[in-house]
Amino acid sequence: MIVQIQGGTFCDSPHQYRDDAGLWVPSATQVLKLQGLSDYDGVPEDRMEVASIRGSKVHDLAKSHFRYGDVDPSWITEETAGYFDGYLKFLRETGFVPDPHWIEKGIICKIHHMKLGLTPDVFGKIGRDPWLVEIKCTSGVQASWSIQTGLQEMGIHGSNHVGRVRRGALQLFKDGRYKLHPHTDHQTDEQIGIAALMLVYWRMEKGQDLEKRLAA
Repeated sequence: MIVQIQGGTFCDSPHQYRDDAGLWVPSATQVLKLQGLSDYDGVPEDRMEVASIRGSKVHDLAKSHFRYGDVDPSWITEETAGYFDGYLKFLRETGFVPDPHWIEKGIICKIHHMKLGLTPDVFGKIGRDPWLVEIKCTSGVQASWSIQTGLQEMGIHGSNHVGRVRRGALQLFKDGRYKLHPHTDHQTDEQIGIAALMLVYWRMEKGQDLEKRLAA
């Protein structure tokens, strides 16, 4: 389904951002993948697909809970129950309060005049501190998560800098546990995120069809 978002459109299958002129815009996750910053080498393709579907289901549960304060119990499956329990435990123990205007809100922003597609999971507060939280349903930790939230922060605030909010990845586990990974190296995340985006645009300017490469 194609939906109108700030700066253009977003298609959820395949995940694809296009600006108002209909031109392809790379997403933050695509930038990380194209530059080799997200590393899933050695993980079988079928396992990746199963994890992606499970993650999407857990994200849908979290999104509904963020928006409405609850979910229909029939939506929770044996596969997603533990991960959703971990999410609820995170809410109880931290007191995180989501901003209703920033719950999986798709946007096309500009960083150093380069367009980037983003759909941050949720922006909100823990106590008085503003927090940008990205939900992850994997057993392993990716170093690129902090680059992702750095790009998201720059996109949300229309800035070329990182550090005005607290950022982190919320890692959920099958057994109902969670771990919040704070991202505190703002300067490094900013520099690597911008450099990765610049390289993507350099490759496109040199004639590489990165949209086609991602679809292959």
